[in-house]
Formats: sequence, structure tokens, C-alpha cells
Amino acid sequence: MRRNVLVTLLSLWFALILVPGCASTKPSFETTGDQLSVLLPSDDLTPQAGQPALLRLDGLFFETSAGRVAVPADLAVESGGTLEGQARMPDGRVVTISVKPQGDSYTLQLSAKPDTDIIKWGLAIDATENEYFTGLMERVVDGRQQASWAPGIEAAMDLRGQKVDMILKPTTSVYAPFYLSSRGYGVFVKTDWPGVFDFCVDDPQRVKIEFEGPSLELKVYASDQPAELVCDHALEAGPPFLPPKWLYAPWRWRDEHRIRSEYYDGTAWSGPFNAEVMEDVLMMQAYG
Repeated sequence: MRRNVLVTLLSLWFALILVPGCASTKPSFETTGDQLSVLLPSDDLTPQAGQPALLRLDGLFFETSAGRVAVPADLAVESGGTLEGQARMPDGRVVTISVKPQGDSYTLQLSAKPDTDIIKWGLAIDATENEYFTGLMERVVDGRQQASWAPGIEAAMDLRGQKVDMILKPTTSVYAPFYLSSRGYGVFVKTDWPGVFDFCVDDPQRVKIEFEGPSLELKVYASDQPAELVCDHALEAGPPFLPPKWLYAPWRWRDEHRIRSEYYDGTAWSGPFNAEVMEDVLMMQAYG
């Protein structure tokens, strides 16, 4: 009995060593000079040539009225279920970076004590040459609706080469701080503070994310199926309420209505209602 148990344990140990990817499935910090990187490995990610399948987050910073401060590379690291690193700044402030694995996803938190004077946090995610991005809004460009069909426009659903402000504007774009990438990951910034996404504009090899507020939390999803990324985000943000059953019946939609003097067949109209609305109601009634 003891021998069988020992053999089983040894088999599991060798499997963890020999199976590709099993030994590097935990998040980690990497320092290169004074540069700090957060590494998020996942088998669902499309690897770069000659590189392991992981996301590299770097350029971490916070900002006060005195300017932007980079998060230092010399962290005091604690490991366990959650990867956590702390750094003491010259002014005595303690910055904390927390990375918590959750299934195929990660929750990243950036915070500091004290944080009363912090006005912004930010970071960057590495991007490949042919990577494309979509999400954030229901239009192809940020801004007023007319900008989406401006003459000569070349922008499409790929947000690469664009900056998108995450703040309400006079448009029906329905902004949400969630995007997904062709590399097999999605990012949901869990805040209602204003922010900006820079998709390889300032740096062709980086997606830059900056948000106002005393702290920053974001969820990184990983899946090689875009529909799964959308589903994971919907469950995280909260699925929409189902509408009443009558909503699923046939719909009739007219973009605008005009008050006319007669119906389509020449019948005079003198009713108290909009002629086109009444005509729609009568025709739907006539055809059942």
C-alpha cells in the first residue's frame, strides 16, 4: 500500500517537471535593470516567436501632482496563492502589486499607502506586430457618431492605432472598459474612474492603459476562443436581465415619423395621432 502511494506521488512529481507548461503556470515578477515586469503565463495565449506563451506587463507607474513615478523593480516578494510584491518609495509610501490567479484568469491590483494624493495609475501590455484589438465601444472610432462614417474613413473594428478615452461623451458608443485581443486574452478594468487606452499609438509594441483614481484593479482573461472571453467578462461584470417575453415577438421599427395628410393608399388622414405611426399599427393589425 505504501509503495503504491509512493509510486503515485513520484509519478505526479515527474509529470509536473516533464509536461510542458506545467512548471511555469504561476505569475511572476521579472526585473531587468530598473525595469519591473509582471509575467502572466497561459496555455491559451498565442506565443511570440521563440517566446513562452505569456503576457508581459511593464511600465507600471502612479502619478501625483508632483509628476509620474515608476514602480521600482526592487520588490519584497511574497508568494503563495497570490503573488504579492511591495516597494517602499523614497517618500515612505509603500506600493503594493498583487496578482491573484483565478482559473484561466488573473486579477491584478495596484495600490499604495498612503494614497490620498495619487491621481492616476498605469501600465503597458506587450503587443505583437500583427495583433488586433476590439471592444471598448460600439463604434469604429472614438467620438461623435458622425466620426464613424466620415468621408474617407479607413478605421475598422481593429482598434490598433487608436486611442480611446473611457469617459461618457455625446454619442451612443456605449463605452465599457473591456477589450479583447487576437492573441487570446481580454482585459477588464474594474473601475468607474475616467481612463484612456492606447493601442500601439505611442509605442507600436505596447498597449498602454491609464486610469485616474487612488488605486487600480483589472481582470485579465485568457482563452483561445473570443466567445469565451466575452462570456467570462459578461459573468464578471454581471449578465444582463432578461427582458419580458413580448420583447421577442416581431418588431417594427421606423427611424423617423412624419405627419402626413394621407395614408399610403391616398386615404385622407385627420386623426389625432401621427399618421405614419397609426399606419404602422393598422397594417400590423391587418396582417396579423
